[in-house]
Amino acid sequence: MNPHQNPFAGNTPQDVTERQGENAIFIVYGLNQSPDAVDKVKDVCTNFSALIRSMRNRFPDAQFSSTISFSANVWDRIFPGKGKPKELETFKEIRGSKYTAVSTPGDILFHIRARQMGLCYEFASIIDEKLKGAVEAIDETHGFRYMDGKAIIGFVDGTESPAVDENPYHFAVVGEEDPDFAGGSYVFVQKYIHDMNAWNALPVEEQEKVIGRRKLNDVELSDEEKPANAHNAVTNIGDDLKIVRANMPFANTSKRRIRYLFHWICKYIQYYAPDVGKYVYRESCRQHRPLA
Repeated sequence: MNPHQNPFAGNTPQDVTERQGENAIFIVYGLNQSPDAVDKVKDVCTNFSALIRSMRNRFPDAQFSSTISFSANVWDRIFPGKGKPKELETFKEIRGSKYTAVSTPGDILFHIRARQMGLCYEFASIIDEKLKGAVEAIDETHGFRYMDGKAIIGFVDGTESPAVDENPYHFAVVGEEDPDFAGGSYVFVQKYIHDMNAWNALPVEEQEKVIGRRKLNDVELSDEEKPANAHNAVTNIGDDLKIVRANMPFANTSKRRIRYLFHWICKYIQYYAPDVGKYVYRESCRQHRPLA
């Protein structure tokens, strides 16, 4: 256990602050209206920690982890009469003069990580079998670590994510501000398709001004060099409002993309288009036990 992962009001947070890992699968399901749909989801919740322990026992060096999250739309169906996290809501589409942050459907999110994609696939298959007949797959994305942690555009990703010595649980896990749900986390997931032809047509010096960092060594540009609308300038909202990132690229050679996943308590947008937007909540491990 991470030294900062002390129980929150008796709850142990899910693995929301681990590094992105080498491989990941993101699965978004929609819960259908079949009579046993909710019971099947509750059964997965009850046994979720045991399923993870089994994978870790079988593959102790695989750095395996998985989390489960629920949207505002489905919360009351799965947890009737249990209340709701204070800030859990359906993400509303945001339309700007040039770009739109879309809102897409989805009720349950699984985020599976391991050193080998085969283990991610194994666990995803187990979950899919247990939920058969209860859910419909809306989106499944397989991510990979690219080079030295770069996004598909060639720049290191997640540099400003809180370090271990900063206690990332402080930024990613609900505490006394919502005691009934202490130990849980809010999740914002996005999916972007990059226009790599347009991006690669830019000289490296221009790309660096867009991102606000050097492409080769990830060093941040000085204030004198960095434009006011650089990516790392407009996304910096203060040290007290950091987010924990778990971004992973996914791609084929004709369509190169990135899946963003944030936990939390521009010029850059010109080179990618939003594909998926979702806002969900991750429970603490205490609630992964028999649910009435």
